[in-house]
Amino acid sequence: MKEYSYKDIQKITKAGIMFRDGYELLFEECRSGWCAERKIKREQSCCVAERDCLAKIPYFMFYSENKVKVLFNKRGILGKRKNEKDFHSLQLLLNKLGFTSYDLT
Repeated sequence: MKEYSYKDIQKITKAGIMFRDGYELLFEECRSGWCAERKIKREQSCCVAERDCLAKIPYFMFYSENKVKVLFNKRGILGKRKNEKDFHSLQLLLNKLGFTSYDLT
């Protein structure tokens, strides 16, 4: 499993997420992984990740071949507030792109 901080994201497109180190996470691969793990047909879900905003460090876990965990771990006086904002921004962007994430909270 790979772990990245949200700040490591270079860009997000309809195809996936590009991280600063050059790694590219593909949403369709994550969708296939999610469905395979749940033993459901690919056509039955648009889910690509699970999320937990109440974890000690909030995260999204994407179901690519090698799972990728995106952590919201900013620190400092406004860290918690920024993490919440970034977390919800990612969730809304996924929805706009036609994908969903499973809420673990």
